[in-house]
Amino acid sequence: MKGILFVDDEPENVALVAEILGEALEREVVVAESVELAVELLLERDWQLVVMDLFIPLGEHPHRVLGPRARRYQEQVEHLGGLVLLEEIDRLPERRRPMVVSHTACTDHVLLELFGDRVERRIPKPVPLDTLLQNLMEVLAPS
Repeated sequence: MKGILFVDDEPENVALVAEILGEALEREVVVAESVELAVELLLERDWQLVVMDLFIPLGEHPHRVLGPRARRYQEQVEHLGGLVLLEEIDRLPERRRPMVVSHTACTDHVLLELFGDRVERRIPKPVPLDTLLQNLMEVLAPS
């Protein structure tokens, strides 16, 4: 069964959440703290779901894994790594593209709209663990 990739720049704050989600959803949940690491993990294996923040760092050496479009915007979007990550996910072959859920404290409507229809659900931060879990279970439920 494909796992869940949880991308957040404060891994120590989501480690417990990831553990609980993994147990409750009976899936492996891996935490990545940068776009660079998340892209490496996306290239290594297939994921069912990516839960991502909007405000995540690109990483120390993003040029190793980021595509040409992302590299072009790297200086301007350092603090909007979620948009870069979404672009990198969209570069994957369609059969390998995971579902995407945004989990962010961002309330800027314009920035949230940049995620577009590619995001299955937007879950505000902070949110109680049970609400996060319920939302993710709904997204993962077979149609």
